[in-house]
Amino acid sequence: MNNLRQKKLNYRRNSFKNKSKLEICMLTVTIILVIILPCMVKANSYSSDKKRNMFYVQVLNYTLSTVKATSFSEDDMAENTFSIRDTALKMIGLNTSDVLSLLGREMAFLDLDSSKDVSFNEFNLEDKEIEKSSDTSSSNSQNDLNLENKTVTLYDSSLKKTLDTSTPEVLIYHTHTTESYKPGEANSFDNTQNVCAVGDVIVNELQNNYGISAINDKTVHDAEAYTQSYARSSVTLDNYLKKYGDFKLIIDLHRDSVEDKKAVTARLNGENVAKFMLVMARKNPHFDKNMIMANKIIETSNNLFPGLAKGICYYNYGTRYFNQDRSNNAVLMEIGADINTSDESKATGKYVARIIAEILNK
Repeated sequence: MNNLRQKKLNYRRNSFKNKSKLEICMLTVTIILVIILPCMVKANSYSSDKKRNMFYVQVLNYTLSTVKATSFSEDDMAENTFSIRDTALKMIGLNTSDVLSLLGREMAFLDLDSSKDVSFNEFNLEDKEIEKSSDTSSSNSQNDLNLENKTVTLYDSSLKKTLDTSTPEVLIYHTHTTESYKPGEANSFDNTQNVCAVGDVIVNELQNNYGISAINDKTVHDAEAYTQSYARSSVTLDNYLKKYGDFKLIIDLHRDSVEDKKAVTARLNGENVAKFMLVMARKNPHFDKNMIMANKIIETSNNLFPGLAKGICYYNYGTRYFNQDRSNNAVLMEIGADINTSDESKATGKYVARIIAEILNK
């Protein structure tokens, strides 16, 4: 009898200990969330931060699997770049995407602020150890990337035809309308600096130099809920298709996000221009027809302007097929990146217009 009582007592003690541990654990998690979450960006809210952190969503996904299954669709998560590991490292000053942040912690004599050009901190070095340039404007040179200049023929007057604005042939719209370029923020409502400005250049070139009627729609789709951008832009696209029928070419115009400027910049006719890339969804039911147009764009670019096109990037589904299921002639085009300037990206518009004219008018 005594043994039985002792066993029951031990069981109760162990149960109490386990319950206490669970309560402590839950309390700790709650405290962490209360402290950290207010510092993060809410899911589905607009932020000028180009990465649009989805900390709330991911924490819920890790802790409550039913929330992930019922509250967030695959479309919501497709554009999420959040990583709990990277966030934890950034809290202690380490950025895994920025090697300089790692070096800066170990090499005190270097001034490695990732927002600036890499330079030696002259206050920690003797003068003889520093090579100072007398040309202070060299960093602002158009060719500071040491790019090979290629001389190409931009215009071909034989491609021009009579403009008929009653039947637009090309539609440009922007799912991520606020994507922008340097020298401003990575996201901006300023349509003279963001991707809308590049669309304006393409439309003006097509109409004025090639007689191709075109539309550049500037409806903002990404400001209220970034992960629903494609759902919103699909409505805009459907409205145009309902009004005009299909177009000969539909471009969802974006810009990329990279850190290596040389990888996304070319030099044509003595000026720096942003490279462009196409992004296609393989599982899209119109994929084969879309690829006919995509391949023509890349092949024409390679023939006329070698090095301007980066090629084609493929996804299986992307986000809502990137709306490419709406037309046989739909493509997603990324011109430049957040590291490029607006002028460099707008300069690319002239070359993209010539490529389009070669395809449509020949």
